Amino acid sequence: MENDERGLKRALGLFETSAYGVGIIVGAGIYALIGSIAGLAGNAVWLSFILSSFLAVFTGLSYAELSSIFPKDAAEYEYVKSATGSRYFSFLITWFVLGMLIISASTVAIGFGNYFSALLFGKKWHIANMPVILALFAIALMSYVNFRGVELSSRINIPATMLEVGGLVFIVIGVGILMVKGSISIPNYMEMSTGLKGVLHGAILAFFAYTGFGSLAKMSEEVKNPERTIPFAIIISIAITTAIYVLVALASVAAVPWQELRTNPEPIAAVACRVNPSYRAILSIIALFSTGNTILLTLISASRMIYGVAVEGSMPSLLREINPGTRTPHYAIAVTAIIASSFTLLGDIETVAEVTNLWIFIVYAFVNASLIMLRYRGDYAGHGFRVPLNIGRFPVVAAFGLLFSVGMVAYTAVLMPAKHPGLWLTFLLIISATCFYCVQSKR
Repeated sequence: MENDERGLKRALGLFETSAYGVGIIVGAGIYALIGSIAGLAGNAVWLSFILSSFLAVFTGLSYAELSSIFPKDAAEYEYVKSATGSRYFSFLITWFVLGMLIISASTVAIGFGNYFSALLFGKKWHIANMPVILALFAIALMSYVNFRGVELSSRINIPATMLEVGGLVFIVIGVGILMVKGSISIPNYMEMSTGLKGVLHGAILAFFAYTGFGSLAKMSEEVKNPERTIPFAIIISIAITTAIYVLVALASVAAVPWQELRTNPEPIAAVACRVNPSYRAILSIIALFSTGNTILLTLISASRMIYGVAVEGSMPSLLREINPGTRTPHYAIAVTAIIASSFTLLGDIETVAEVTNLWIFIVYAFVNASLIMLRYRGDYAGHGFRVPLNIGRFPVVAAFGLLFSVGMVAYTAVLMPAKHPGLWLTFLLIISATCFYCVQSKR
C-alpha cells in the first residue's frame, strides 16, 4: 500500500504528522482569540484553556482509536457510517466538518489579508478591499501548494509551525524574565471577570483553538503506518498545544491587564510590546506566517475529506480523481478553493468561532458515540489503538467525551440569540446537505 501508484502518496512519518497537528491546532486561534477569552474569564483565562483541553483529550483519544481502525481520509464519515449503518447521518456529519473547515479557512484568510495589508501599506494608507484581495491571493497560493503535494506542504508546514510556536514560547520566556526581575507583578490568577459562567463561556470560545486535531485523521492515506502514526500524533499534538496555551494565557494577563487585552485587536502583539516595544513588528510577521500556515493545513484537510467521501460514493465521482503527476485530488482541491474564496466576506472571528464550535461539538458527539457503538460490534473490537479506562468493552473516556460534547452543544445553542448567524447557518446546512444527499442517492 505504501507504494501504491493508484492512491495518494504516503510520505509522512510521526514527526511530520505531529508537526502538522501542532501547526493546525495552534494556528491563528490563539493569536486572535486570547483577548476575547480574557474578556470573558478575566485572569482565569488559563482555566478556560484547561477546560477546553479536557474535551480535546477525551475526543482526541476517541479519534485515535477510530483512526487506527479506519485509516481512511473520509474519517468522520466512515466512523458514523460503520457505527450507525446510516449513510445519511454520516453524510450530514461530513457537511458539518467541511463547513467548519472551509469557513475557518476563509476567516483566517481575512486575518492574513489584514496583517499583510498593514505590513505592506501601513494603517494610514488604506486601500479599499485590499485585505479581501490578499485573502483571495492567500487561498489561491495555498491551494496551489496543496495541489503540488503533501511533501511540499510538509516542508512549508514544519518551519512555519516552529516559527509560530517559537513566537509564543518567546513571549512566555520574556514575561517570565520580567517577573523574576520584578518589572511585572504576579496577578491573582483566580480572579474571574464574570464568575464561573464567564470561564465556561471562555472555554467554549477557546475550543476554536483546539479543533484541528480531528484533521489528522483525514491525512491517513498520506501517512506511513497510519494505524500507529495517527493515534500517537493526535496525543502528542494535543499535549504540546495544551502546555503552550496555558503558559501563554498565564503570561498574557501578567503582562497586560485582561481589561486591556479584551479591547486590543492584536492582543499577542500587545503582550510582546510589554516585553519590548520593538517586538510588535516581529510578532506581526509571525502572525502572518501563522495565518498562512493555518489556511494551508485547513484546505488540505477539507480537500482530503471531500476526496475520501467521493471514494465512498457519496459525492460526485469526479472529486475522487487523482492527478497522475502530483498524486493529489486536484478536483477536490479546486472545489475547496472556490468555496473558501466565496466565504472571505465573513471576517468576524469571534462569531465564526462560535458557529464552528457549535458544528464541531455536534461532530464530536457523533464521533464519541460511534466509538461506544463500535466497541460492541465483534468485527471491530480489539483492532489497533485502544482508548484507556474501560469497563469491559465500555470506553469511559468516550462516554465523558460524549457528555461534554452534548453539554457544549446545548450550552452554545442557549448562548446564541435567535438571530445569531450560527443558528441560521446550521439550519441552512442541514437543508442543503439533505437535498444534496437525495440527489446523489438517486444517481
